[in-house]
Amino acid sequence: MKAIDPSATFEYVPKCDRDLPEEAQTVFILKYMDARQAAKMEDQAVEGAVSSKGDDTSLRFRSGSKVLQALEYGLRGWRNFQDKGGNEIPFRENNGKPRPENFDAIPPSVRRELANVIIDGSEMSEGEEKN
Repeated sequence: MKAIDPSATFEYVPKCDRDLPEEAQTVFILKYMDARQAAKMEDQAVEGAVSSKGDDTSLRFRSGSKVLQALEYGLRGWRNFQDKGGNEIPFRENNGKPRPENFDAIPPSVRRELANVIIDGSEMSEGEEKN
């Protein structure tokens, strides 16, 4: 096992681009969450409720919110991310945090993939980080 540095960034190519020539691949700049960020996100991922009579319990899993929160913590930029017309999409920030419209541009399956890398990154090998 190796320690992770949650302040360090790394490059990640989504699975859907890995068979493309290197110059056509989109590269996302990511960082891992620190322990406090991960704990806060996990605490907010599930909501529970019990009726006043105690006979009805419900749980709601907030997986969509979890994905967006992970991207807010861990997405730091991108390269070669283009719109349908082939124009480079600029990465926008406010006070060092990605702006919400960045997330809108990323296809849903890739948003989930990136969030999983950010959340579970400490389990990745060094070779997987570059892929």
